[in-house]
Amino acid sequence: MIYARRGWPALLGILAALYFVGLPRGAADLGELARELGLRDVEGFVETVETVCRTGRLPERYLTKRKARARGWQPGRDLCTVAPGRAIGGDRFGNREGRLPEAPGRSWYEADLDFACGRRGPKRLVF
Repeated sequence: MIYARRGWPALLGILAALYFVGLPRGAADLGELARELGLRDVEGFVETVETVCRTGRLPERYLTKRKARARGWQPGRDLCTVAPGRAIGGDRFGNREGRLPEAPGRSWYEADLDFACGRRGPKRLVF
């Protein structure tokens, strides 16, 4: 799911559709979805979704907040100064607002999307 503060309803609908119907069949479909969502880093989105679907893990470029802090990153600061080419991802998503399905033993995780240095943006993949 892509999370943007102002776009919850539409983005939640996309997550629900993907969750219940399944992901698009290939990279071309994922690329089209990324463009429809207004993502700039289409290739990064495709790689991330395909890797999560195939392995259950994020691509190597993602660091959890704990690992990023161990490299000297601080929230609100530019991750590129301590980990060029990396992005934040792999931490648990709290689902505090209860918008995602709950089930015993289920955990949601998040990953930054469209990160190109500077401050973290609002776009997230929640899986």
